[in-house]
Amino acid sequence: MELIESRSIFSPATGFIRRGGFEWTCNPYVGCTFGCAYCYAAFLPQNRRPPAEWGKWITAKKNAAELARKQARKVAGQCVYMSSVTDPYQPVERSLMLTRGILESLTPHQPRLTVQTRGPLVARDIDVLKDFRSLRVNVSVPTDSERVRRMFEPKAPPLETRWEAMRQLKDAGIAVGVCVTPTLPVENPNAFAERLADFAPAVLVCQDFHDASGRFGADTGAEARRLLAEIGWGLADYRRFVDRLKRDGTVYEAEAGFFPPPAAAPVVGAGAATLFDDCA
Repeated sequence: MELIESRSIFSPATGFIRRGGFEWTCNPYVGCTFGCAYCYAAFLPQNRRPPAEWGKWITAKKNAAELARKQARKVAGQCVYMSSVTDPYQPVERSLMLTRGILESLTPHQPRLTVQTRGPLVARDIDVLKDFRSLRVNVSVPTDSERVRRMFEPKAPPLETRWEAMRQLKDAGIAVGVCVTPTLPVENPNAFAERLADFAPAVLVCQDFHDASGRFGADTGAEARRLLAEIGWGLADYRRFVDRLKRDGTVYEAEAGFFPPPAAAPVVGAGAATLFDDCA
């Protein structure tokens, strides 16, 4: 792990995040030790190491919380996505607490915040997350199968620990989105669909594997494609599963599912009416 002094913690949103209505991204770390075989972030220009090394390194912005305290005012009431090129709740966050420090710095300024993670550690920060009036926590649950999960993301948390974290968040009154993204092979589509429907997430997102067709930018690595071929999962399987999910409710696909949480109602008081103007 490398510790660095960063110059900024909030960056203007780009790409599908910008198109979804976010104005800022926030990344406490660069790189991710979960190292999922399919992660598009391994191919982004922010990561200057070879994609083959993805998951073997991490850079932590050790002054992230301090920067957030100084810069949070500029994102007040605006739409912030945490995080776009890393997971804010990967294992190192347990000791460094950079994500928690950023959240604590943001609460007085009340941005419209989306937290994207596959880390059950997010439940640790329920006490802070509850202080946001416009918030959604998106949790990645890309399959129903631990066997499949271990093939594609062997260093990521077990699926049941994610379900437990989501339950704790929801019980605390926090909006939870479920991201079946990318949609990995599913062993029991009906049972998985029923479990998702019973949970009733605020947003449900699915996405097939991304293919940049050799162009520069986000892509899915060769190892993930090899595993897909080995299992025998393809586009037709993905479409059947999404169609099954749609029998129970709304399903967003790909970037259409990544948008800010609803604006909070204005707070009574001077200037409060302008705090939560839509930014989409």
